[in-house]
Amino acid sequence: MLDDTRDDTNADTGSKCSGKPEGKRKSTDASLVVDAEGRILRASAAAEKLFFAQAGALAGRQYGFHFRPGEDTDIEIMQPSGKRLTVTAHHHIVEWDGQTAVQIDIDDHVHAHPSGKSSNDLLRALVAHSPLAIIAADLSGCVTLWNFTAVQLFGHSDVEMRGQKLPENCVQYEDSLLGLFERALNGETIQGYEVTGMLGDSESLIDVEVWLTRISNARGLPGGVLLMLADITGRKKIEAHIRRVVGHDPLTGLPNRRQFHKQLQRLLHHKKHQEMMPILVMQLGLDRFRAINKSLGPLLGDQLLRDVSRRLAETLYETDLLARTGGDEFSILLRGTHHIQDAVRVAERLRQRLAEPFILGGHEIFVTASIGLSVAPDNGIDADELIRAADSAMARAKEQGGDSSQFFTPELDTQARNRLVLENALRHAIERNELFLEYQPQTDVARRTIVGVEALVRWQHPEMGLIPPASFIPLAENCGLIEDIGTWVLNAACHQLHVWDCAGLPPLRMAVNVSARQFRDSKLRDQVALALVRHHLAPERLELELTESILMRNTSDAIKMMERLKALGIALAIDDFGTGFSSLSYLAEFPVDTLKIDQSFVRGADGQIRNGPIVRAICTLAAGLGMRTIAEGVESLQQLDFLLAHRCDEVQGYLLARPMAPERLAELILNPASLWPKV
Repeated sequence: MLDDTRDDTNADTGSKCSGKPEGKRKSTDASLVVDAEGRILRASAAAEKLFFAQAGALAGRQYGFHFRPGEDTDIEIMQPSGKRLTVTAHHHIVEWDGQTAVQIDIDDHVHAHPSGKSSNDLLRALVAHSPLAIIAADLSGCVTLWNFTAVQLFGHSDVEMRGQKLPENCVQYEDSLLGLFERALNGETIQGYEVTGMLGDSESLIDVEVWLTRISNARGLPGGVLLMLADITGRKKIEAHIRRVVGHDPLTGLPNRRQFHKQLQRLLHHKKHQEMMPILVMQLGLDRFRAINKSLGPLLGDQLLRDVSRRLAETLYETDLLARTGGDEFSILLRGTHHIQDAVRVAERLRQRLAEPFILGGHEIFVTASIGLSVAPDNGIDADELIRAADSAMARAKEQGGDSSQFFTPELDTQARNRLVLENALRHAIERNELFLEYQPQTDVARRTIVGVEALVRWQHPEMGLIPPASFIPLAENCGLIEDIGTWVLNAACHQLHVWDCAGLPPLRMAVNVSARQFRDSKLRDQVALALVRHHLAPERLELELTESILMRNTSDAIKMMERLKALGIALAIDDFGTGFSSLSYLAEFPVDTLKIDQSFVRGADGQIRNGPIVRAICTLAAGLGMRTIAEGVESLQQLDFLLAHRCDEVQGYLLARPMAPERLAELILNPASLWPKV
């Protein structure tokens, strides 16, 4: 083994290394042994210190600097302080483990150079201090040159990079350093090519302009590629600012909101004193873009927006105006339409075009869009009015599930204003004790006795009066209040059940509806457990009702939550069964006790069961799975007889009892015969 001094190394000729240098050389402590390809076989401790490497870290890495046996070469080493240390490397052939190798002894000071080397020194100085990042790579894509500007631009020192592969530092591989190298090596001419979104120092995003050329070795054969890069991040920011000033979106290059408003207002003014053809404004918003952007990351999210804008532009006519007016929103002005129906066709064409998969990062991404439409002069003759109307229509399309288009109507604007007032009032409804519960009996068909009740929330506003649940429950879902309301309902219902128990009423089962947002809340299980303990209830007295749509949204997570709830000992029911297109294979896995037959299958115009075969099938299915059935919306004796004949376990509906106050229900429980006056 070589020692850490050159003299000792040369004396140990019987070991791994033998051979003598050609000519007398200065003794040094820093030495390396490399094979013919430049791979480091051995590095002395002084060499590791010189290259700022940890003990043993250099072995196996590429030497990276040019070397030729029998010649001296000046090399520059970047220090942690940013200064460059120039040293002289002496090369001579040795034997190492039976193979021919090159020993490199390094003097840590600069020798005087003959005048013939002045041109090389000048060239090295130009490369070292160039304002361009200058990088060279061999045929395998490994770095052989990495100047100081490259260090500043990418944050990696030349010692770290020499002998290493060029990094893939861009979302689009072909625009990364390694991708650009391969393109140039394959003969592509790359001169002044702009790359946006390359990863620079500290993972920051930079914009660069790139020049590449193939280089040859001493024998005139291809030896690698030379890359020169200029940082144009500052310039691009200035250009983006100028585009914003003149009305263009920097990400997509489309007109921005200001420019769209200006063009729309100009067109409206031009048509003001003419017989106006319909001027149609569309507001298009991507559905679920926030979730898509979070899963993709900001770079691919931006690329998706650019791809979307390109597809929209390709689908529209040249006379139409397309603008990006929000994060994931685009505004469209249809200039050449003659009929309102034209806008419907255009909207459908746009949605179909966006439905085609986008390829990003090697994956297929699917998006849908909601489109709102407004028309001049019907919905206004001012740009602000038309844009606001299209925004409202788009919001309605999103509320109805997205992937659709909606026209604006005056009623929609009134609804939006009333909705805001209602939302503000709803935020104070709990603290002001404006919410209360009514209870609808659930009756055992065969025994004609009340076995359970369903708790139904009501809102009595001091000025607006009684507000129906259909008006405020969806609003609570959308504005994030449903969790607070759901928790209040759960505790109020459990408290009422405890009050009835203390009054000596027969034990009843309490059914409480759970919203989608409640069900996804990890705190639901603890809230249920706390309510049972707080109100002294046995778990089997409580049944939570879940809709099919909740369970089918993410079945694996739904099953886990249901199992956590079932572990408490409570019962679970699927509400509105048959309307959510559930899979029967999943139904067998759900730990469910009850299927509630939706009232749409029960109610008929003539008092008959509307969908007899479906109701029969649900009753048979539930019996086979060991579940109970409850039919909702029973309003006639014919319906009741049908359900009794087909062994439906329980019913609830206006035939027997409407939702009522707890005091009235207590009287009914004590006198159940009054439920059946018409039977």
